[in-house]
Amino acid sequence: MSAPKILVVDDDKNSLSGLVRLLEREGYEASGAISAYEALALLDNQRFDIVLTDIKLPGMGGLSLLEEIKKRDELLPILVMTAYGSVENAVSAVKKGAEHYLTKPLDLEELKVAIDKVWHQRKRLQEAEELKGRLEAEPGVSELVGSTPEMQRVLNTIRDVASSTATVLIHGETGVGKELVARAIHSYSPRKNKPFVVLHCAALADGVLESELFGHEKGSFTGALYTRRGRFELAHGGTLFLDEVSEMGANVQVKLLRVTETGTFERVGGEETRQVDVRLLAATNKDLEGQVSAGKFREDLYYRLNVIKLDIPPLRERKADIPVLANYFLLKYAGKNHKKLRGFSPEAMQLLQRYHWPGNVRELENMVERAVVLCKKNVVEPEYLSPNLVEKGKTPEFIQIRLGMPMKDVERDIILKTLELTHGNKTEAARILGLSSRTIDNKLKEWAPHGPIPL
Repeated sequence: MSAPKILVVDDDKNSLSGLVRLLEREGYEASGAISAYEALALLDNQRFDIVLTDIKLPGMGGLSLLEEIKKRDELLPILVMTAYGSVENAVSAVKKGAEHYLTKPLDLEELKVAIDKVWHQRKRLQEAEELKGRLEAEPGVSELVGSTPEMQRVLNTIRDVASSTATVLIHGETGVGKELVARAIHSYSPRKNKPFVVLHCAALADGVLESELFGHEKGSFTGALYTRRGRFELAHGGTLFLDEVSEMGANVQVKLLRVTETGTFERVGGEETRQVDVRLLAATNKDLEGQVSAGKFREDLYYRLNVIKLDIPPLRERKADIPVLANYFLLKYAGKNHKKLRGFSPEAMQLLQRYHWPGNVRELENMVERAVVLCKKNVVEPEYLSPNLVEKGKTPEFIQIRLGMPMKDVERDIILKTLELTHGNKTEAARILGLSSRTIDNKLKEWAPHGPIPL
């Protein structure tokens, strides 16, 4: 992650130049402004990632500067500095949209933790915005978000198979995005300007499913008051996606096998043989090969559908994609609900990453939409997530301490347990424990000679 560009605003020239030099020594890119007016002029002409401003400024004060900055860029993170006697003003600044306040004289480690926290949030949101732009420009893979090797393999396979006419069997748990994969295959194919027709087989009884697939003639059964075309005819020239194909009965399987082999069928109650040109995509959340072994699915139809098999990994197996997915959905629903949100707090993101997601991407999307709708702050906090998720992801408040255990061992256990809970994130562990990252680094170095640290 590149270093943020920070604008420091302080009317004390010595403090200003000293703080700019200090930030630069720590690897940040920093510029200084001696007044609010100079700061606004710089913001009008340059891009900054974070503003660090004193509350007490001559002329236009820090609170007024904050309000002016928010008019220009509502999502630009602002950190405020204040003397011990002016904490009330700093609290007012936080209520007006500042991310955090720090008391003077500044503690370098506390400042770095605050900067890294808001920069991490901003980078996540920027990445999600860039991703949203790319997906809008490439609608075929819209919402098939992921940078993990597992998802890259899926996306590469989609592109490889799209131009063919081969039947694809898409396998994955409920909620992983099987229909999105099917739509992406269609969108990349030469058939993209022809119909894409969807039928969910699990919701229909066999008689109804047969009629939905192949259509029926008027009077062919009670209630058939008119002739109706089926999904195969509606998809002629395009793509037909059959979801939960494992749920169809034996009679429908026979007719589906025929149309996959010959492209021909008859409507229910009809005698005329009809010919169609349809690319067939099928999906299931079951082990279809196991269904064949159990005698519940035709073996010959299985091989016709399983020309190319595409396995979609569940979300719990690609947790590295959760932050970018969550921020992508946040941008999507913030736009729909006319809200300006800067992302998720570290605590909220940790809960999202710890959860096992039985409902996969669909469950994540629904949860993020709920959080966006309920959120009354500029950052999604744990309180806006599902209570079920918060309860399951709650950090334990206690560890076992033996009576008579030396304090140095108690300290070691607490720090290591906190690092375990934060997945080795020293900055977050330091924040939880009220320590500096440097203190944790020093402790880990101190303990290293006595054996491996179990992170």
